[in-house]
Amino acid sequence: MSVRERPVVIAACGCPGAGKTTVASATAGHLGIPFLTRDEIKTGLGLSSASVAEDGRVRLAGDFHVAGGPLSLRAEAVMVDAARLLAASGVSLVVESSVLSPDLLRALLAGGSRVLAVHVVAREAVIGRRLVARAAGGGAVDQQLLSLFRQGELGRLTMALGR
Repeated sequence: MSVRERPVVIAACGCPGAGKTTVASATAGHLGIPFLTRDEIKTGLGLSSASVAEDGRVRLAGDFHVAGGPLSLRAEAVMVDAARLLAASGVSLVVESSVLSPDLLRALLAGGSRVLAVHVVAREAVIGRRLVARAAGGGAVDQQLLSLFRQGELGRLTMALGR
């Protein structure tokens, strides 16, 4: 009689620009397991309600915020549901978000997962350089994150998301 091994969920968390996505993606690729990232889910949801401006640029809906707001809450709910379904099916996976939310943690533990939380950190100068480079691409979210970083608010924002 074989005993089904409990799935392992690796949760990569940390400040925007610290390298969470890089670490999480590489880990998932190395292990050959699915990778869920809240930012990609949020972007997909945002694009599903986007429009095209006269200049051809994509115009995201007004609720596309860095943190909080209806779109961020929907993205978190979608990620929690997807992670719950995968874990309950015995699938190991990697999740990435600024914080390991209580809802996500409860869903994973309820499905019998073993959860390994990895807090990705980087020096402030490295985070600053990464955010500057991302903001140079013109993305509104990256520009907002850079502004919060320069104001010293990024750490407080990340902590508030975990509540």
